Amino acid sequence: MEVCPAFVDETGVLTESSTKQPVYGIGLLVVPDTKRITDRFYRLHFNFIQKMTYERNRLRRTLRSENRLPTLLEVDRLMWSTRHHEYKFADVTHFNIQDYIDILNLYFSFPDFEFHSLMMNKYDKKAWLGRWDNNPWMAYTHFTKELLAKRLKRDVFAIVDLQDKPGRSNVHLEDVLCSVPMVKGCLRATSDMSLYLQLIDLLLGCVQYDLKDQMDYYTPGSKRAKAKGQLVGLVKSKLGMRQGDIFLPNGESLKCWNIPSTFTVSRGTW
Repeated sequence: MEVCPAFVDETGVLTESSTKQPVYGIGLLVVPDTKRITDRFYRLHFNFIQKMTYERNRLRRTLRSENRLPTLLEVDRLMWSTRHHEYKFADVTHFNIQDYIDILNLYFSFPDFEFHSLMMNKYDKKAWLGRWDNNPWMAYTHFTKELLAKRLKRDVFAIVDLQDKPGRSNVHLEDVLCSVPMVKGCLRATSDMSLYLQLIDLLLGCVQYDLKDQMDYYTPGSKRAKAKGQLVGLVKSKLGMRQGDIFLPNGESLKCWNIPSTFTVSRGTW
C-alpha cells in the first residue's frame, strides 16, 4: 500500500479558560487518492473567489453610482480578498453559507476520505495541563500523536498545521509523530497552503460546535450561530444522523460512521 498524505489541524486553545474555550480538538484527514480529488476541490474554490471578485466590483459600482458611503456590512464585503480565501468554520455566516455547503457536499461525494477527531472537554478539570507541567506544547504533541497512533491504518506522510514550537523546548513535533509506525514523514505547514487543512477546520468546527452547543455556549437566535448550526446539520444528515443526535454523547468514548466515508469522533482524556 502506497504512502498517502494525511493532514492534521486543531481547534480551540489549550491555554484559554474553559469559559472562553470549553472544547479543544484535533482533526486528522487521510486522503488516499489526491489525483482524483484535488482538481475538483480547487475548481470549486477558484469559482468561489471569482464570485467574490464579481460581488465586490458590483458593490463598488453601486456605491459610485449612488454617491454614498458604504454601510458597515458593505465595508466588510469591500474588504473581501479577491486573491486568497480560506474556508474557516469561524467565518461561516448566512451570507456565505451556500459556499460552505457546496464544498462539504463535494467532500462527502468521495467515499475514500477518512476523517478522525479527538475532542477534549476542558470543563473536566481532573488533571487539566498538570500532567505536562502546564506545558501546552507538550499536551498538543501528545494529543496529536495519540490521534494518529489510534486511527491510522495505512502509511502516511503527515502535513500538520503550523504551531510554533517554544524556543526553550527540545521536543519537536516531527520527531514525536514520526515515532508512530505508520507516519513516514512529517511537515508543518500553514493552512493557507492547502484546502485539505481547511476542510479539517470545517469538519472539526462542526464537531466542536455540536459539543459546545450541548453546553449552551451559543446565544440563541444569533444569525451567525444559526448559519453554523445549518452546516452542522448538513454533516449530520450526510452521516445518517437525526438533527437531535449529537456527535459524542456523554459516557461514550468513540463514535464511528463508515458511510458515506469514514468519520470518527473520540474523547481524549487529560
